[in-house]
Amino acid sequence: MENFGNINKCINDLKLKFNTINERGWIKASSHGNGNVGITFENELGKERENLPIADYKGIEIKTNLEENGRKYITLFSSNPDGKYIFQNKVLLEKYGNYDKEFIDKKNLFARVNAKNYKYVNGYYMKLNVNYKQERIYLEVYSKNFELIERDCFWDFDTIEKKLDTKIKYLAYITAERKYINHIVYFKYTSINFYELKDYKTFIKLIEYGIIKICFKIGIYKKGKKIGNIYDHGTGFEIEKKDINKIYDSY
Repeated sequence: MENFGNINKCINDLKLKFNTINERGWIKASSHGNGNVGITFENELGKERENLPIADYKGIEIKTNLEENGRKYITLFSSNPDGKYIFQNKVLLEKYGNYDKEFIDKKNLFARVNAKNYKYVNGYYMKLNVNYKQERIYLEVYSKNFELIERDCFWDFDTIEKKLDTKIKYLAYITAERKYINHIVYFKYTSINFYELKDYKTFIKLIEYGIIKICFKIGIYKKGKKIGNIYDHGTGFEIEKKDINKIYDSY
């Protein structure tokens, strides 16, 4: 992980900036659509939106959610799978995606899979397999009769360990309220809590137990300049908000 000096100093710095934003009260959203509660907060920090494989702020990953009607899952980080093909997600989309109702010649693939239960996906079943001997997490695809079709996709333990160290070792979880004034969205940022990741082995175990899941989010732009184009919002490693203390200690 990039060296930002004393983590306590970095956490205190973010806490002070949060307090300043909190004291402002209701803040007009600076973007539209999904993720605008987080984008607005980061803009208030003076941080530009980016998709870098490192933590958001001085070694601290920032996750923002609404107190009510917020997202059930927290996306910890994104990591596309390796496999026998260079563009493995594209192959998954072509093989197991579902044709879009509006753009009928194109497919989308939305699936949240885990290692405990089979997930039905467009005529197939998917499941994760944590293989300690090979130090890999495999995506297994089964037929309707639960016959194994393939296990070409995988994530190496080493890749995951590096992600944990560079992206989510320290976490700031921020809650917010939302209201509308004349159809314009406003947010009020109400609380911040800091966490430190337990360890890499705990993370792998939580995947094995089905608590951490992997989510594919490949769809089609329905409006704007990119209408009709495929987008891949990243293959996310996710955990429910209620389970955050299983992977993190309060800092």
